[in-house]
Amino acid sequence: MKLRMLPAIIASIISSSVSANVFISEYIEGSGNNKAIELYNNSGQAQNLDGYALKFYFNGSTSAGTTIDLSGHTIEPNSTFVISHADAVFADMPYINLTNSASWFNGDDAIILENGEQVIDSIGQLGVDPGSQWSDGVASTQNNTLRRADGIQAGDTVADDAFYPSVE
Repeated sequence: MKLRMLPAIIASIISSSVSANVFISEYIEGSGNNKAIELYNNSGQAQNLDGYALKFYFNGSTSAGTTIDLSGHTIEPNSTFVISHADAVFADMPYINLTNSASWFNGDDAIILENGEQVIDSIGQLGVDPGSQWSDGVASTQNNTLRRADGIQAGDTVADDAFYPSVE
């Protein structure tokens, strides 16, 4: 019986190490539709995004209100991949890799990057409505740009843990 579990355990370890190479490196929440998420591949190999999705959970919901499928895209080694709202003023800039016109987040919505069912990274706290923004007195998510601190090499894989914007 233990031998039957070995392939699943090995697959899980391989999946976790590959997925850990991609995380959310920047969050842009501006006025109107000026919103974007930047993903970063911190490995020395291209990362295929088949199976990855960016999910937005509105107003404390535990069900995704918008899902953006990232399949068919790749992030080059040590590079970024930027997804923006299609109506953002910067949507046609050359650094934008993908646009989407569905409902996007505002300062009080949780964002989760998944690969299949595995949480790769999260912003906010799944299932919690913080009011108008996630804030810890130092930084907030409403009408702000948040960038991951130097040295962060992986995302927050616990989507329902407390979220403090200034920590990372």
